[in-house]
Amino acid sequence: MNLKPAFASVHRSLPTLTAAIAVPIALLGLVQSSAIADWSIPDPALCSVSPCDELDGLVLTPDSPHPQPASRVEVVVRNDGNSPIPHASVAVEIVSPNLLCPTAILTEHADHDGHVSLVLAGGGCISDVSLATVIKANGITIRHYRNVKSPDFDGSGGDLKVDIADLVAFSGEFLGTSAPGCHDYDNSGTTDLGDLIIFAPTFTDASHCP
Repeated sequence: MNLKPAFASVHRSLPTLTAAIAVPIALLGLVQSSAIADWSIPDPALCSVSPCDELDGLVLTPDSPHPQPASRVEVVVRNDGNSPIPHASVAVEIVSPNLLCPTAILTEHADHDGHVSLVLAGGGCISDVSLATVIKANGITIRHYRNVKSPDFDGSGGDLKVDIADLVAFSGEFLGTSAPGCHDYDNSGTTDLGDLIIFAPTFTDASHCP
């Protein structure tokens, strides 16, 4: 029996068969890559940033002898399926002229539950400035705020310690002898009890950068 014609036919068909198999495999790879990429893309509406969302901005405080609650930021990164994104890369970008302590933690990777803890250690003030700060997760902007404020602000700047000069500036806003601004940490339009609760422990602890 002469098998040469049969082998020749199969040989001629191999390129077509190979191409036919390669196309769905390639498409499967694209679909898998797309699924992976989509799964790792944060949905800003489903992410949370606390307490910044409640304060409508960032609060920086010097972190020695310990970080103050308002400067401890908890971020949860979620995708559009409301699932946490493990190991997401989170970064806080702040424009000048704010000052940062060397111990400030502004970048971190999420844990398995998409959770990130940051310490916004610093001072100074940026009030009502577009994109004063931007928070990104996996390169996607999940938040941007117009305000970055601190108890360390004496009316003209910060020096990375909360002292009597800062108390004078805070008192002026709190008592109404100066307009609310850099010591209105919750951006409510008034410097009131809520702001005093943030300022008082930093002053009594004489918070400073290590």
